[in-house]
Amino acid sequence: MMLPAGTRVLSDPATGRGTLITPDGKVWRLNMAATVAFSTLAAGGTAADAEAAMARRWPDILADTLRQDLDEVLTALSEGEATS
Repeated sequence: MMLPAGTRVLSDPATGRGTLITPDGKVWRLNMAATVAFSTLAAGGTAADAEAAMARRWPDILADTLRQDLDEVLTALSEGEATS
């Protein structure tokens, strides 16, 4: 999945949470996993890159759990639902 050009991800280093702003002005509040995933995608990475970034951030979490989290946030974005 690629994010539309002009999508921005802002993150709060203190909390790890973030905000995704789409070119059409939609604003999404992101949990820590979504912030890592969408930051990677916004930088031009792929879903596989996002999954790898999550694995580096949380090495003690099972890969299947990280993939499920990633799938959930990607599905929510594609369906236009907010993530939190």
